[in-house]
Amino acid sequence: MTRHTSDATPGASAAGAAPNDFASELRLPRPPGVFRRWLAAHPKLVDGTIVVTYLFGCLMMVALELLSGISSTVYEDLDVQGVDAPYQSAHLTWPWILVSIACVMLIALALAYRRRFPLAGLILVSVLMFFEQGLVLAPNAVALVFMLYAVPVYRSVTAGWVGLVLVVIMDTTIALLAGGSAVSVIGPNGFNVNPEADLRTSITLAVLNAVWLLAVLLTAINLGNRRRYVEALIDRAHQLATEREQRAQLAAAAERSRIAREMHDIVAHSLSVVVTLSEAASVSVATKPEAAASAMERAAETGRSALMEMRRLLGVLSESEDSGSVVPGSAPATGSIPAPRAPQPGMAQLHELVDGFRQAGLRVGVTESGVPAGDATQQLAVYRIVQEALTNTLRYAGRGAEARVVLVHTASESTVEITDAGRVTSTEAEVKPNTIPGSGRGLTGAGERARMFGGTLSAGSHGNGWRVFATVPTGAAAA
Repeated sequence: MTRHTSDATPGASAAGAAPNDFASELRLPRPPGVFRRWLAAHPKLVDGTIVVTYLFGCLMMVALELLSGISSTVYEDLDVQGVDAPYQSAHLTWPWILVSIACVMLIALALAYRRRFPLAGLILVSVLMFFEQGLVLAPNAVALVFMLYAVPVYRSVTAGWVGLVLVVIMDTTIALLAGGSAVSVIGPNGFNVNPEADLRTSITLAVLNAVWLLAVLLTAINLGNRRRYVEALIDRAHQLATEREQRAQLAAAAERSRIAREMHDIVAHSLSVVVTLSEAASVSVATKPEAAASAMERAAETGRSALMEMRRLLGVLSESEDSGSVVPGSAPATGSIPAPRAPQPGMAQLHELVDGFRQAGLRVGVTESGVPAGDATQQLAVYRIVQEALTNTLRYAGRGAEARVVLVHTASESTVEITDAGRVTSTEAEVKPNTIPGSGRGLTGAGERARMFGGTLSAGSHGNGWRVFATVPTGAAAA
């Protein structure tokens, strides 16, 4: 005798769509500020604008230097030697102009990738400040501030302090070597080192520059920390919303599984009894019309009981718990009778269940010891396990098969054992047994019922028949 014991998951999908839209239930937070959100949504446009602005500033400074050089040739009384080095446009002469162009391009590249490599770009810009570039030094200084600002915003606070120390060391070196002037250390004429520089002036300029850069760093740290904090809050809000949806889906799946178990237990048991009684009636209708009529009456009664249980189960699903009214959109049909409210079956109805199987043709013996100590849900689990085991006996062993139910109740658990002697032979049976195919969900659902209370269920061959043994603890609440 072969029976299905494999696990199976109900194939029906949840009624209605999954709760994917949270706008009507939960308004997720967004970063504050419309303009800041727009900037965050268009990072490439922002970076491109910064690079274009920097290149435009460099071009304007070069144009100003060229005009300054032209003016010095027009007015003969202008003392060219007295003009500061940045205004003499020496860095625009060949081949130093290639160095100037290379420096501008490298700084523009650092600005373009300041989000990905802010610290490396900051070091690069600081090193390029050693080279003389005339008035282009002004946009380069602004670019240095942008790079310092980007380090704590796009990396970390520690990286920002490291970048500040490196920039201050390099700027102090330039101030000390260049003697506090605006020129850089390396120029077209070699090293612009001023040994007669005023040390006090150089240190003052270095300190003022360090204070300015420190203010920039602190501002960037504040904004970077705020940005990371807001992002963490928004991410946490999205995680909570996702977890809420997942919990709702798990609850719906658990409810579908519970309903599937109840529907299976009602339908499988009732239809197995109805089919068996109908087969018996069809065989004996000619020779024993009274027995056939009695079998058909029992089949009809079993069907009515199944319909009543189905209506009761569906009525609980479709009616409100508070008012008992029908859900809007599903008005009851004219003349329909509401499903009666009744408790789920328990140990008190177990003997009625066994009598029903006896009427269907099984030879069932029941041995019960102890007093049931569990609540209604625990007793329902035991009831359904016995129902499923006897249904399988009727389905696979056929009418006339022998089965035995042994129940032992203690203060801590209930144990149930159902065994049968196997399929009856054609000479012993009143009706030739025809195996009714099963879905394999019955024993799986019975095992789930036992495990809900921390119990176990095992099923397998037992001699020529089948044995189901289950333990259902009474002290633990249903999981």
